[in-house]
Amino acid sequence: MMLRFIAVFALVGALAFLPACVTDPVTGKTSIGIDRTDDEEVTMAAPHAASFKAQYEGAYPDPEIQRYCERIVLGLTKDSPRHALPWNFTILNSSDVNAFALPGGTVCITRGLLWQLGSEAEFAGVMGHEVGHVDHKHSAKGEGRATIFNILLLGAGVAAESSDSDWARAGVIGFGVAGQLTMLHYSRDQELESDRRGIYYAYEAGYDPRELANVFELFKRLKGGGGGPSWLSSHPMDDDRIAQVNKLVAREYPNLASRRLTVSTPEWNRLMTRLRADQRIYERYDEAAVSFAEAIKSGNDGAMPRILDELRACERERPKHAIFTSATGVVQMRMGRTSEAKSAFQRAAALQPDLFEPHIYLAQIAFDRGERSTVIREAEAAAKIFPNHPSPYYLAARTYDSAGQTQQAVTHYQSVVQRAPEESEQYRYSYQRLQALGAIR
Repeated sequence: MMLRFIAVFALVGALAFLPACVTDPVTGKTSIGIDRTDDEEVTMAAPHAASFKAQYEGAYPDPEIQRYCERIVLGLTKDSPRHALPWNFTILNSSDVNAFALPGGTVCITRGLLWQLGSEAEFAGVMGHEVGHVDHKHSAKGEGRATIFNILLLGAGVAAESSDSDWARAGVIGFGVAGQLTMLHYSRDQELESDRRGIYYAYEAGYDPRELANVFELFKRLKGGGGGPSWLSSHPMDDDRIAQVNKLVAREYPNLASRRLTVSTPEWNRLMTRLRADQRIYERYDEAAVSFAEAIKSGNDGAMPRILDELRACERERPKHAIFTSATGVVQMRMGRTSEAKSAFQRAAALQPDLFEPHIYLAQIAFDRGERSTVIREAEAAAKIFPNHPSPYYLAARTYDSAGQTQQAVTHYQSVVQRAPEESEQYRYSYQRLQALGAIR
């Protein structure tokens, strides 16, 4: 089974602890932080954006829904003062309730949030809010001498109580690779600045900006149900916040009634009906994940055939959704059916090349069988998808090491110690090998 890990990174440059100023592209005001050019921001953010997407289980496999939502989001960014950024948008195939925008122009929403939105205008408001964080360079504005690049990734092994995701409670992403994502908190003023941008973008695109308040009401209800979505961890929410949004709309757009504004369209309603039908199947998948975790925790491997049957049923209903296929492979691995698992992972990787799980398991299976060329191929594929995960580098390092390819082994062991926690077996083994190979003293 895959070694568990905790990978912690902060995108902080060498000047992170020196006084510097960030100029807000929207307001023109300056504040403490590290101001970077667009190109610097894109370069620094790229591997971390890829890792965030991987931990949220890759892209939701419905190209038509993706294209429709992407058109809306990229349309919003045309009015951004940072329109030259290489903006990109992805619907992530996670049941977690979340939306975020990363420095460099990566904008994402999870399937778990998208299906619950009540209108196209709500979607435009949420996405405009997230674009607003990038517009204002909120991630670059440090609080005192705190971290400048406001992103933190926590990998697997995180205590179950700290996660909002059923998969993370189960100790898995998909079924096999554990993890949790946490966005550092923005200040209330920064949230209100982004609310203002969300309202602006929705209105300028022809949507009713009042719908954004409905999203906050949704989060309030979800939070009241216990735990709440992970979006709330970085987006503080209460009645006062909702009132502030309504005041912003009333103050900045007092003549809304005189303009014909869109709430939803027939095309949006059609696509969301299809998404919600998919969601019912994903809820069964989520329940199977919890059952899988409970069975492992209790040592009840007798439950695995039932869990496998449920996953296969999901796969039959949505054969193009690779996450179901990959999950059957993880359960088959647990059952000792390695050849069947390998076949499932190969099918999943072919269906959705950006899904991390099947590639890392194929690398592990090949490693166990001594199939060196396959280990390297699959580990390299996995590392491109999830650059901040230590396991691809670890499997490649062990493989190069066993083949006597010392320089390649050293390079990959160094990548492991940069990414894995010091208490992990991956870190300890890699550090010891680096010492033995004379790479460190």
